[in-house]
Amino acid sequence: MKLEEFKPVNQYKAINWNEVSDMIDKATWEKLTEQFWLDTRIPVANDMDDWRELDDDHQWTVGHVFGGLTLLDTVQSEAGLTALKEDVKTPHETAVLNNIQFMESVHAKSYSTIFSTLNTPDQSKKSLNGPIQKNICKIKLSKLQICTLIQVKIHSKRK
Repeated sequence: MKLEEFKPVNQYKAINWNEVSDMIDKATWEKLTEQFWLDTRIPVANDMDDWRELDDDHQWTVGHVFGGLTLLDTVQSEAGLTALKEDVKTPHETAVLNNIQFMESVHAKSYSTIFSTLNTPDQSKKSLNGPIQKNICKIKLSKLQICTLIQVKIHSKRK
């Protein structure tokens, strides 16, 4: 969002979490914050022995699956949630979607932690930018775009 697209500050209203009109917003917020985690709090290095026991095919598969998940989480945080926020009904719903958007970015970063701990930099780049991962993700991303559009249409009909 560009600076000129912001509403004047006097058009904003502080969110009052003591007065929630949609209890789904409150329940979702509580569930999201209960399940909050950061990659820096997970000792990925503890999994090195298990990782070394995997053969090259399994390591390659795990790497490319995580590469695909990284791309999907990135797209969801940059575009998917932005599209959903266009039709919010309450400030609480905006806060919930902001929380989800942040968590998608946290998840994408967590894969970088896994890559840097378990792989060489070259292996990490191949997992994130590999041609097979991109083809699989193109299919998943098109499905995600369709689902997002459907959600936005359903959501806007509820208004």
